Amino acid sequence: MIHGYGTSAALPLNTQVHIDNSNVDTSDLLSQLVRDRLDRPQRHRLLHGFPLAHSMPFIDSTTRQAVEDGDSRFQHSFHPDKPLLIGVLPHSYCNPKIAGCGFCTFPHEDFSSRKATAAVNGVIQEIQSRVASSPQLQRKSIDALYLGGATANLTPAEPFRRLCRQLNDSFDLRSAEVTLEGVPAFFLNRKPWLLDILQEELPARHFRISMGIQSFSKQWQARMGRTGFGDSKVFEEVVELAHSRKMTASGDLLYNLPGQSLDEMLADISCGDQIGLDQICLYHLVMFRGLATPWSRDPELIASLPDNAKAASNWEAIRALAIETGYHQTTLTNFEKKSFQGDSRSYIYELRSFETDRYNMIGFGPSGISYSSTGPRNFGLKTMNPESSIEYLQAVAKQGPVWNRYFKFDAESQRLLYITRQLSKMSVDRTRYREVFGTDIVADYRVEMKALVESHLVEVDEKSIRLTVRGMFFSDTVASVLAHGRDGRKLGREAADRMSSKGNEGGFM
Repeated sequence: MIHGYGTSAALPLNTQVHIDNSNVDTSDLLSQLVRDRLDRPQRHRLLHGFPLAHSMPFIDSTTRQAVEDGDSRFQHSFHPDKPLLIGVLPHSYCNPKIAGCGFCTFPHEDFSSRKATAAVNGVIQEIQSRVASSPQLQRKSIDALYLGGATANLTPAEPFRRLCRQLNDSFDLRSAEVTLEGVPAFFLNRKPWLLDILQEELPARHFRISMGIQSFSKQWQARMGRTGFGDSKVFEEVVELAHSRKMTASGDLLYNLPGQSLDEMLADISCGDQIGLDQICLYHLVMFRGLATPWSRDPELIASLPDNAKAASNWEAIRALAIETGYHQTTLTNFEKKSFQGDSRSYIYELRSFETDRYNMIGFGPSGISYSSTGPRNFGLKTMNPESSIEYLQAVAKQGPVWNRYFKFDAESQRLLYITRQLSKMSVDRTRYREVFGTDIVADYRVEMKALVESHLVEVDEKSIRLTVRGMFFSDTVASVLAHGRDGRKLGREAADRMSSKGNEGGFM
């Protein structure tokens, strides 16, 4: 159990690290960095691992020409023996009464059926082009498919059916877990139901839905402009609809909203359990002055946010209730009913996406992210598609690589990617790390680990590096300390330069 971390007998860090006097100044610097990061907004964006999207450089004219010329240094290589995950963002459209529900930091545009249909057609074309240019992908078995982007179920029915058919024609989905993400009410009031289309068109192993509840409070739903997205009764009906089709159901909840009481946060957990959610995802509100979301421009809302100490205390309380209610924590944000442990219906997409040494990933659609590597000690490539639908469709129309941001991994940045992804699972197995990289994680990051242990953010023993419960809330701080001095843009370009000087040695086929 994750909540047993505090009772485990963690060894003193210095028994593994052997910090010498030459590192005293660096150690002091890192300790100060930890204190500084703890006071900053916690973005909770470990989902993408290292580097964050904003640290991935935009493609320049030289690289664009190399890509168009088929330069293998900037081509994804999806090894036939490496399992694959697929994420699909059918479009980037939404329709709340308040822009971005007030809080949303993800790309989103005003919905229309016509624009959504055009975007889906672009995604279908992207899938066709990718498979045509990478024959090894044709009919490749997929472990998990996630149809996301928060409002994937806002997709018009017939374009959605065509998208499903294209995915089924291109890949082998018989062993796949398939998730459809969306707005609660749209699972019910848009017919034909997309859930039925999923099961009619995809021969998947298991289906699940993920809906953005955010809060069961009618007052908060109104403040977010989400009253048309459903209330408690709708949420319950969606769960019943999913269960009637032998699907599992997950719900996203926000906590630490401006002025939100702890009792309100705890009530949301209890309500999620009462309507039968199989998984609950808990997301700390990311909001601070200058974030460019509507709420972040409101001084009164900013002033009513809890400070980091209080926000972390709220996290510990709602986490404890989720566990007491019968959920077990599987990632930094995801809690799943204990009865699903060892069950074939247990949610796997997110967990397996954290295994960068084992899995490659393809992201189709606006903002889609793809990652490939021939091995964790070789070079890897991470790319991101344009965020806006217009730029995305323009890129698709050119019939070349769609992405406009990229990052080239070398051995050092591969380690950072691996660690930050593993931290999303709350721990890094030291034995596995040695098997993958040939070194020990504590030796590789000895000064950083010392500072993090002293700040009670991680615990270290001979088997693993584990986030404390407090460290889970401050996971951004942990990741930023480990990546200190390793700027994503700089490392990506350095890796590309090294590849250029070495030809294709250790690179992509």
